[in-house]
Amino acid sequence: MQALYTYFNNRTVNLEESRRKVAADLIEIPEFYNAEPLEKEGFKALLPVLLDDAFEGKSEENELQDNQKWLAGMAEKAVQSWHEENQKERKRILEGIQSDIFKQAEKEIFFWQVFRDLIDSVEKEEYNRQNAHIKSEAPAEHTLKILRHPMLALLDDAFNPKKGPTPKGFSAINQEWIIRLYPVLFKELPEYQEYRDAVSTTEEQDTEIWKVLYRKLLRSEVFNEVREEIDLRWSENRILLEGSLKDTFRNLTAGEKPAFVRNEEENEEFASFFSLLFEACLENQVEDESRLASVISNWNSDRVALLDKYIILLSINEMRKFPHIPLKVTMNEYLEIAKAYSTPGSSSFINGVVDRLAGIMQKDGTIKKSARGMMDNR
Repeated sequence: MQALYTYFNNRTVNLEESRRKVAADLIEIPEFYNAEPLEKEGFKALLPVLLDDAFEGKSEENELQDNQKWLAGMAEKAVQSWHEENQKERKRILEGIQSDIFKQAEKEIFFWQVFRDLIDSVEKEEYNRQNAHIKSEAPAEHTLKILRHPMLALLDDAFNPKKGPTPKGFSAINQEWIIRLYPVLFKELPEYQEYRDAVSTTEEQDTEIWKVLYRKLLRSEVFNEVREEIDLRWSENRILLEGSLKDTFRNLTAGEKPAFVRNEEENEEFASFFSLLFEACLENQVEDESRLASVISNWNSDRVALLDKYIILLSINEMRKFPHIPLKVTMNEYLEIAKAYSTPGSSSFINGVVDRLAGIMQKDGTIKKSARGMMDNR
């Protein structure tokens, strides 16, 4: 989503920069410099019109007078320069996201290190809490049970393996972040307070509190602020990280030590998926926005929230480009994204719009599913 926003936003910025540059360069052109004052005024008035036509692919040079055709040449050069800048931007975004995909394991290690340091802080905080009331007593043993959580041992084993090197990307965590994050997980979270106060817990309760805590950390405002400070593409990387965390949680639940390593083939697959989806959204933008406007009653597509629009564009292009992925799977994935990142009412709005678009695109043959992907999304 952030990649689409960045590209379209920068394309608009490049467009305005192209217009500004052409207007600034006008005074240096001999045909303009040597013209009569009245002609100059005419050139100034005509240039924006020619630029509009050129950017929209409607140049009509044959309709211009001989002494005006040089202006059309300037407009065409501006368009060419604009397209070149857009291609550079497209390439830069693709390379940046693909690089992030290959470094995803390091980002997950950072997350679990923060999580681990937060748990380490529990004992100190519990002692401080007790001493504030009964100076002579230590914390009750059951209040420290999170320190003996079975998944914690697996995590520690992954960070400090008995054989082999420490995982790549493992480094010290800024303790100021831990101080800011601690209340979010352990002081302000009712689920943890209930778990902390229970004298004994079941295996299911231990599993559930781990899930609650790691999800709360990922979605907390403080953690996201921290990541945004050090990761310029955090919006996209957060989605990738959430998928990795789910996989690791499943492994931990099964009693398996996390490897924090995705093999080269998987990285290539993720990078290829992103590239195809991103390129499809750009190539089909005009057509898809026209479809979008046709299914939104009493709405102009320009009034749809940008984030919702990008979620819709991504979902219908995944349906279009990946015939093996069932429609229902795509729909559910993007509804989860909408719930996590957009407004409260967005998921139902997006669900309705994508459902209608998918129906239309199936009928006209734009969406074709293979045997594995033939699943209705209704």
